Amino acid sequence: MAEDQTNNRVFVGNLAWEVKWQDLKDHMSQAGEVERADVLYRPDGKSKGGGLVRFKTVEGAEKAIKDLNNTELMGRQIFVREDREAGKTKSKPYKKTSKSSDSKVEGGGRSGGTQREGEVSVFVGNIPWHTRWQTIKDLFQKEGVPPEHVDVGEIRNGRSRGFAIMKFASKEDAEAAIEAMDGHDLEGREIQVRLDNKA
Repeated sequence: MAEDQTNNRVFVGNLAWEVKWQDLKDHMSQAGEVERADVLYRPDGKSKGGGLVRFKTVEGAEKAIKDLNNTELMGRQIFVREDREAGKTKSKPYKKTSKSSDSKVEGGGRSGGTQREGEVSVFVGNIPWHTRWQTIKDLFQKEGVPPEHVDVGEIRNGRSRGFAIMKFASKEDAEAAIEAMDGHDLEGREIQVRLDNKA
């Protein structure tokens, strides 16, 4: 049980700028008793769009990942995962295999939003409200990991939901994009890039 200190912590991404530690703690308390909640900030005082939450029990952390992932907090769809950096160096991207399915978000990049055989979906979280699919595609293309297609989460009142789904031709291309772009700065927000768990 040497890893208890790490197993009861989760990372919460795609937080709205205005979320404070108390807002985060209140939301995450739905899964169990929270010992500590911290919103991550840049040196200039701006939120990084992410936070760390420590639960009293491992079960609370596991329940948060299961029940609170993709829930909405102050207008943005958050994601919750285990804290991969607790007590260790940054780990490699997820190695989950991605099942083929149709995307349910609107977007562009190539015609249609359906998934072609062999394609792998990648989730991009914590993007600015006004971001359009072309901005995401151009950013990844500039870094040498161009996606086949980009869908930005449904627009509400002219603003995105704060995430995008990209399609890559192969798992290798998807993992290269994750490795290169996870944590990349996009207009002051630190984007999170991972395999799309819903694919």
